[in-house]
Amino acid sequence: MTQRLAPLRDALALVTTLAVAAVAGCQRSSPITEPGSVASVTVSPATLHIDVGQSAQLGATPRDRNRNSLSGRPVTWATSDAAVATVEGAGRVTGVTAGSATITATSEGVRGTATVTVTAPPPPSSGSCLDQTGPSLTLSGLQTSAFDNRNLAPSTKLDAATAQFTTAALETIYLAGGANICWSGGQVIGRYPPSTAWDTMHDSYGMIAHQPSFQLENYRAFNQGKGVSYDGAEDTDWSVRGIYVKYNRDDCVENDFLNSGTIDDSFFDGCYSGVSAQRYAASMDQDGHDNLVTMKNSLMRMQTMDAAYSGAVPNGNPFWKWDDLGPKLALYNNVFRADARAREDLGIRETMVPPNLVDCSNNVMIWLGPGAFPYSYPATFNGKTCFTILTGQVGLAYWNAAVANWTARHPFTQQDIAAPIVSLFSPGVAGDTILTGAVTLVATAVDDVGVVGVQFQLNGQNIGAEQLINTAYQPADSRNWDLMHKYTLSWNSAAVSNGSYLLTAVARDAAGNSTTSSGVRVTISN
Repeated sequence: MTQRLAPLRDALALVTTLAVAAVAGCQRSSPITEPGSVASVTVSPATLHIDVGQSAQLGATPRDRNRNSLSGRPVTWATSDAAVATVEGAGRVTGVTAGSATITATSEGVRGTATVTVTAPPPPSSGSCLDQTGPSLTLSGLQTSAFDNRNLAPSTKLDAATAQFTTAALETIYLAGGANICWSGGQVIGRYPPSTAWDTMHDSYGMIAHQPSFQLENYRAFNQGKGVSYDGAEDTDWSVRGIYVKYNRDDCVENDFLNSGTIDDSFFDGCYSGVSAQRYAASMDQDGHDNLVTMKNSLMRMQTMDAAYSGAVPNGNPFWKWDDLGPKLALYNNVFRADARAREDLGIRETMVPPNLVDCSNNVMIWLGPGAFPYSYPATFNGKTCFTILTGQVGLAYWNAAVANWTARHPFTQQDIAAPIVSLFSPGVAGDTILTGAVTLVATAVDDVGVVGVQFQLNGQNIGAEQLINTAYQPADSRNWDLMHKYTLSWNSAAVSNGSYLLTAVARDAAGNSTTSSGVRVTISN
């Protein structure tokens, strides 16, 4: 009996030995981390889409075994395919050729990864609508009166490449007539201070076009209510290409008769409202649900304004003002940016989320407001990447690269004839006019090219240093953020005697143009 049990005892000993070894092996492959050591590395964003030649910033966060972030831990970066995407020591990724690569961040031997997809950008649109056959008209130089022609022959070509319009008229350019009219070039410059009432801005138009198949290209509009308006039932199959609209106080593109249209290779640099396809009294008989608006290869940034439709200012509307009978929407290769929550949120009528979406690919949404992106966007659509969400410094770097790319392809070649627009925001639009002790003075200043300095003055005398850099305005309510156009001076009001003074702000641009704001009467009381 004893002899019979011996082989069984030996077999059990062997199994036990193998089991212990197996357990020991499992322990060696999953190291136990000490408190405070790196257990994982989170790379954000986990997926990134960039064009060839574009760069974007990745971030790496080492974490302990309880998922707490660990600061001060060294991180190294590597790419799986430098022919597709390179990565620098601080995590900045650059697209080299079309394809996909894995970017790895390593800290204390622990790795985290992100997938980077590099896309070859679509070739810029070629040709010009000026190449079509038809009668021609040329506009050039400074235009101080509105241009109004409502009897244009079909296929008329208007070449405004060197024209600059600056006029007090609320409707700067009004075009109507036959089909296939082409307008190419030109700059429309509004002189409305940032504090101008919304009702006034709502009735201000850079361009109104009323004809089928109107083609607009290489046009620039600054400081208008509507950048371009297709506001008639006849405005079918409109198109815009290569246009630049900045600091637009209502709709950047108005399409309230719900027609089909195309936006291509354009830059909307600060819209109170993005694209409108929303019926009102005159268009209530329209039904656009079989029409299609396509937006591609374009940039759009939303901007809060000091004079708004309603609510505490500054505030802004959403990207989309749509209608329950509005057109379908297709989005391809666009970059959108928002710095603040939209003031209005009225379902499809006022929405940050793209409405009536029927196709979508390779778009980027950049959120620079507080916290996580507060809206729900589709990550994929019919199996394609629809939206990539980027936030913080990663998002800002991506936006800046996209702007630099568009600007390089669309240089501003005309003379900078326009001075900045400027208004006092606080005190002024908001804030107390009785100043005691240390105070913060805030002005809003914008230029068609760029503001280089804002100087505050009291009774025409400078106070404090000229402000050379705009200051982020970030009150508790994120609907009122303005990251772009506020200039702030911290000043001790006790530096002057008590009394009544006129406070102003002077804004200047690099070309030497300057504007002095309307004054605000303040009382110094210390």
